[in-house]
Amino acid sequence: MKKAILILMLVFTLLPIRAQYYNGGRYNSLESPTSATMTFRNDSQYNMTLKIIGIYKGLHSVVSLPAYSSRIVSFTNSATYKLKIKAVNGRHVSYHNAGNFSVTCTKTKISQGQMTFKMSTYGSGLGPSISAKEFESNK
Repeated sequence: MKKAILILMLVFTLLPIRAQYYNGGRYNSLESPTSATMTFRNDSQYNMTLKIIGIYKGLHSVVSLPAYSSRIVSFTNSATYKLKIKAVNGRHVSYHNAGNFSVTCTKTKISQGQMTFKMSTYGSGLGPSISAKEFESNK
């Protein structure tokens, strides 16, 4: 009985040493993630430009998202962001307000999410249309 308890204690002591997490296609040991991530996926034949704008901080990043591709964006602080999208297919260009999203990035909680965009000739699922001027604004 004492042997079994000793073996269990040894196993539980070694488990944290072997702890790993998955981070962007690779495994890291004995580290904590330091940033939240959001994967943006384009499931259409439109080329898209995404503008990620911090509600209180302004422009966070501009992401080029070619047809049928994806990109990972990192966030180092908890915040709420506004997303604007420009979709281009040949000579057809449209601009959209895709709404807001929030990420959490603290010592104990890290957001990891995914957004998938689809657009067809029958209409947009990207959100309400906006003007080119509104898209260019970083507000």
